[in-house]
Amino acid sequence: MKKSLFIVFLFSTMLWSQQESAVLTSKKTFSSANGYLISNPYHSIYDTNGWLWILGENKLSNEFIYGEQEIMIQRFDGANFFKLRLPDISGKKITNGHFLKQQNKGFYLKLYYQSARAELFYINTESLEIQPVEAYNTLDQKYIISQAHQDNGLTRLILTSEGKFYSAELDKVKLTFIDSIPFDKPVTDPFIADPVITDEFTLIKLLFEKEIYLLNKKGKFTKKLTENNFETKSGIHFYPTELHPSFKVDDAFYTYIDDYQNAFKFDKANTKFVEIPFTDKFYSKNKTLEFSPDFKQAYSTEIFSDNMEIELYRFKNFQKELLTRIEVKNFSEIAYREFGKDLVVLNGNTLESYSFIETKIKTFLKGKSIRTIRKLNENKYIVATDAEGFYKIDVKENTEERIKILEDTTELAINYSRDIFIGKDNTFIIGDSDDLYTLDLNFKVIQDKTVKIHGEEIIKIKDTLFTADQRGVISKYNINEKRYTKITNTDAIQVKEFTTDGTRLYATSFQGIFEYENGTFNTYEFENVETDDLLSINYLEDYGVLVSTKFGEIYSFDTTTKELTLFYEDELKASIVGMIADDTGTLWLNTYAGIVSVNPTSKKIARYTTEDGVYELEGNRFSTYKDEQDGSILMGSFKGLSYFKPDEIVETDTNVQPQFTSISFFNSENDRWTVNASPDFLNNTSEIVLPAEYRRFSATLSVLGEIVPQDIKYRFRLLNSESDSDWFTTYPGRELLYANLAAGTYTLEVEAFSPSQPKIGERVALKIISKEVFYKTWWFILLLLGFVSLSVVYLFYQYRIKQVLFAKNEMALNEANIKNTMMLEIHHRIKNNLQIVSGLLGLQIAKSKNEELKLKLQDSQSRIESIAGIHNLLYHTSNQDFISVKENIENSVTYYQKLFLDNVSYQLDIDASLLSVKKATPFSLLLNELINNSNKHAFTEIEHPVISIYFKKQDKTYVFEYFDNGNFKKQENKKVSMGMKIIEMMSKQLKGDLKIENTSNFKLTLLFSTNE
Repeated sequence: MKKSLFIVFLFSTMLWSQQESAVLTSKKTFSSANGYLISNPYHSIYDTNGWLWILGENKLSNEFIYGEQEIMIQRFDGANFFKLRLPDISGKKITNGHFLKQQNKGFYLKLYYQSARAELFYINTESLEIQPVEAYNTLDQKYIISQAHQDNGLTRLILTSEGKFYSAELDKVKLTFIDSIPFDKPVTDPFIADPVITDEFTLIKLLFEKEIYLLNKKGKFTKKLTENNFETKSGIHFYPTELHPSFKVDDAFYTYIDDYQNAFKFDKANTKFVEIPFTDKFYSKNKTLEFSPDFKQAYSTEIFSDNMEIELYRFKNFQKELLTRIEVKNFSEIAYREFGKDLVVLNGNTLESYSFIETKIKTFLKGKSIRTIRKLNENKYIVATDAEGFYKIDVKENTEERIKILEDTTELAINYSRDIFIGKDNTFIIGDSDDLYTLDLNFKVIQDKTVKIHGEEIIKIKDTLFTADQRGVISKYNINEKRYTKITNTDAIQVKEFTTDGTRLYATSFQGIFEYENGTFNTYEFENVETDDLLSINYLEDYGVLVSTKFGEIYSFDTTTKELTLFYEDELKASIVGMIADDTGTLWLNTYAGIVSVNPTSKKIARYTTEDGVYELEGNRFSTYKDEQDGSILMGSFKGLSYFKPDEIVETDTNVQPQFTSISFFNSENDRWTVNASPDFLNNTSEIVLPAEYRRFSATLSVLGEIVPQDIKYRFRLLNSESDSDWFTTYPGRELLYANLAAGTYTLEVEAFSPSQPKIGERVALKIISKEVFYKTWWFILLLLGFVSLSVVYLFYQYRIKQVLFAKNEMALNEANIKNTMMLEIHHRIKNNLQIVSGLLGLQIAKSKNEELKLKLQDSQSRIESIAGIHNLLYHTSNQDFISVKENIENSVTYYQKLFLDNVSYQLDIDASLLSVKKATPFSLLLNELINNSNKHAFTEIEHPVISIYFKKQDKTYVFEYFDNGNFKKQENKKVSMGMKIIEMMSKQLKGDLKIENTSNFKLTLLFSTNE
């Protein structure tokens, strides 16, 4: 953590110091709204691919319950966040954790638990696979403490037991013990101090004990240090309690020890640390410094209450020079990818991403509107402002001084000066809209050289000053003759800006391009440019007369043909207010959108904005100036003056490449939407396939390298063989999403750019194959056509067969109808015959005087009527196989109500069951016997006779219940009647289970199967 703290202050301020360079800060804050979900960060680290890894508590898990937060890992590409699952820890509660760096495309994660030993995991940063380091996690309990450190790109472990130091090396999931060395005596709590690392050895010390050892680069313990290895300037030997971080001066290593104010140098020959006198000048800070790998920069941290103050220094020969100082909130987690280049500060629920930019563009006169500049002498310039007067600046000492212009003892307020002229006698000629003033070296007005004029625009050609009133009229003033005259016929010429090639005078005006020489002038209008749009004009030796417009165009004015030819067009259409060429011929433009360089030879265009040190983007007219002696350029704006040397700020090619940081689409094999963010997948995937049922994908982009990801913009398009799509622009952190793609093959192309670089790296591309829905594929269409053809043939064949079958069916139907009619006729005749028999029995009953015989004949008649009822139902229904139970029972009840005139009440509960003829006949006979017996024998003494009949189908069983409230009782010694015999016979024929209850009333229950 200490090594990462220094960067915070680098990015907290944009103040330039007393140096040739300036420190700029670019800051971006991320919160849960941007996908940052960690509320309490434990640790963070950059991997070798440029991804930031963050370990901490998930803000969204049990946010209001202390101690119940989920621990998570997020990966950050500079613009987007991605969650990574933690390894399975079998229910252990994590209390803290941190990462250990390893160079070989991976690093380690150490997790601390509430009630278990810490465990180590190896993370492959290419595949994102997390594996437990079992060799460490299953160490013997004798190993109490461990501490890791980096040594020449290797991850080394120092472990302790109560009696020994152990040296070990980690290689992915392997742990190899290298060496060990015993203590002088056992130590109960062998805590390890931070190792002190040099180029040749590592110093290992117990925190609270006198145990110090040298560890060589192979991980071997080479020597135990004693008092003789530590020597003060007085030659006194001692045993140190605390060793501070080492640093390097002139190839020798030094460290601070305990409270000694001088540094101790490591004497390699004698293996000694020897105090060096007179190195205590900066003791209070030097002993707490953390150094960059090259020892050219260092930082210190100091905590004040809730804040942490961080100071950054340049370091050389024990001397340090303060660059900047900032404050951040205490207890923030900090990480950097490259020392001095970038920084992230993890503060509670937010992540602050900083970038450190060293720029050669300086800003003077901040907040002031700049008009014109002239050089005074080496490193010094005089600058006119719009409303704050004149200033003298020193670009080397970075100073600025206001100039008092005095007339006698009165200070003059001279504003809106368009130019400054320095005479051979070191006098200055300046002007406002009313007067031209000549000043001496002390900036005092020379009284007899003040001239009344009318006009704001001014230019000098040899010994003549030309002035112009923006409302019209151009005049000239001869310095030698002190004569001021108007140029005739120029009353309508409204000048915007002058320039000259040394002989001719040119100007942009509302009437076109103005050209004047030796008393003759002309104005020129153009078909390709509106004169109202003309803005700045300048004559440059390599380019001739250049004219700019307020829409970002530069035209070359041909002084022979008097035509304008387009030379350059700004991609942002920003007004161009100044043009100058450097010593290499590169054109530098002062625009409303920063400073632009245009190299006509290489066609390279670069734009410099606030991210490069330009304080104000909106340039000001008349304020572009080149120092002909050293080639430096000054450009004014409405809020300051930029100073730079072109050869120092021209950007070299940045070693960065835009890349996909996630590609998401539906994975058919896993049957789910998958976010693919592992470098292994991204580096090896140039094509994805979208299934027909889910033709949708998305992607995120970033640049991982020597550039600020938040400063990059992207343009993208999706191409296919049928059309060329236009480019669209997107910004960091925004996902590219395509849905409902038509079937086909596409190519997603993406380019990255920034305001200062039209293109960053190479174009990236991803091939997308969108599968066709199966019923639109050619094979399916051919299959369908084949199926239709076969179907037509088959249907025709079936038609021919049906024609033959139809004839046969007609014959069969006729035969069936005949048989059906015959069956109905048979049933009808059987019913009629049964009715005849019943009638004959009725005649016999009427003639017989034997009562017992009459009863027997009546019983037979009722049985015949039951059978006749079945055939009657069959005759009146279209179904010749099944009888409605309900209809059959209701017919029987109607018959007996007519036969017996007793007032018997019938209660029926019958469902819609159907019985086959085979079962309907025995059932009908059984029912006949029951009703007949009840009417004859049960109700002799019953005032309100009742017969209840219940018939329902339950699952695969018919349930029949018969009940009467009569008083008929079966006599045990009496023979079984014919009726009961018939009942038992019919139940057996139905294969039913018969149960009769005959106590105070009569109840019969019959269960028989629904199966035939």
